[in-house]
Order: sequence, then structure tokens, then C-alpha cells
Amino acid sequence: MQLARIIGNAVTSHSHKSLEGWALFLCQPIDENGNEIGDPVVAINPFGGGMGSLVVVSADGKAARKYTGDKKTPLRHVVVALADD
Repeated sequence: MQLARIIGNAVTSHSHKSLEGWALFLCQPIDENGNEIGDPVVAINPFGGGMGSLVVVSADGKAARKYTGDKKTPLRHVVVALADD
């Protein structure tokens, strides 16, 4: 799991059927001091929040399969919690 900040939305013209109905968010991983680390990841967010929200992102494919209900989803990242500032 990684602390991250939502920095934008991703829009697709075509996507896997498991992503239908899900908004895709760009999440920038950050360290404990709020400094950006690594590259942004694309994640679904079943918990709400939006631009600028501090979130916890999981790269566990099992969580992605659970939320999408598809054992073959190409999705890897899922927001698993909203974090307080």
C-alpha cells in the first residue's frame, strides 16, 4: 500500500469491460512528508474523494479483481482508503 494524492482523471476511448462504470484517477505516490515519489498510477476509487484527496492505494491485483468482479481485469491499482491530512 502507498500513500498518494489524486492529481487528475484518466479518460479512455476503449477500455476492458471490467472497467465499465468506474472512474479512473491519476494518483501520485508521496512519502510521509508529502514529497512526490515515483510515477503516477491509474486507480479506481470506490470510496469517493476527488482532485487533491489524500488516499491509500493498493497495488494488489486481488483487490482490483474484488472490486471489478472480474478475475481477468487488467486493473492493478485501487484506492483502499481516504486519508486525513
